[in-house]
Amino acid sequence: MVHVGALGQKVTSVFGGSSTIVISKATQGAGMVLDSMRNAAGKMSQSMSSANSNELRVATNKTTSLVFPFAIVSVDKGSEAIVVDKAKGVENILLVKAYESDFVPTNLTIVTADGNLYSFIVNFSESNPNINRVVTAELAVKQEVVFSPEIENKSKIARNANLCLLKTKFLKGLECKEFDLGLQVTGIYIQDELFYFRLHLTNDSMINFEVDQLRFFIRDQKKSKRTASQELEIIPIGIFDSITNVPGESEIDRVVVVPKFTISNKKYLVIQLVEKNGTRQVSIKLNRRALTKILPL
Repeated sequence: MVHVGALGQKVTSVFGGSSTIVISKATQGAGMVLDSMRNAAGKMSQSMSSANSNELRVATNKTTSLVFPFAIVSVDKGSEAIVVDKAKGVENILLVKAYESDFVPTNLTIVTADGNLYSFIVNFSESNPNINRVVTAELAVKQEVVFSPEIENKSKIARNANLCLLKTKFLKGLECKEFDLGLQVTGIYIQDELFYFRLHLTNDSMINFEVDQLRFFIRDQKKSKRTASQELEIIPIGIFDSITNVPGESEIDRVVVVPKFTISNKKYLVIQLVEKNGTRQVSIKLNRRALTKILPL
């Protein structure tokens, strides 16, 4: 057995002695390819190991995004050496960045709406930080998180909303399209005196749709000339995830939770999406018959 060297290089046998072996360019090229494959495999292995571990590397000049399976309820950082913030418009993405360089390793603890607790050891790495990290439930600390009654209620609602998104769409025809914007109700569910409206939003235009309001209100079917039109606003308890923007040429699904209500044959429900600093809006009307198609969660 011999150690392979460069072209024409004298190599030493592990059994003693030496000899000159001329290494062909093809052989050397193959060796370089193998080395490259080994390095790539090593980096991939390191990346997979990092994704499945509780180690987190952050930098001062790059932002690390942590994507959790459920909405974030609580965040605690071990020191002021790192800064954290929720991504705008969503509930399940946490942004992490180093505030100072070469800090002493610290920790980061996150609790999500499904009751899971996640704990990370945060290290400084200016040259090799984690950029995007999808956090799975397998990384959760296996212990039961006890919420306060208020937080527990919000947690349960978030879990129910997530369940709605996983269900198969069962409503058809409850849709409207204006200004290349589409609004569709694909499911209505009830649980614990709350309605869960699953909405499908589309934007076929090239222009982003910045959301100013998402309104739910009840109107009279016919407006009398002698009386003013009556509107009853229904304030949503929560929107999962928040709707701040529908990018151009995209589509998203959201769940809006509202208190249980009833309407008569002379009234209808309006769901209206209004643009911020613009004139575009899209709305859909649901009569009493449509609301009888509610399913239990």
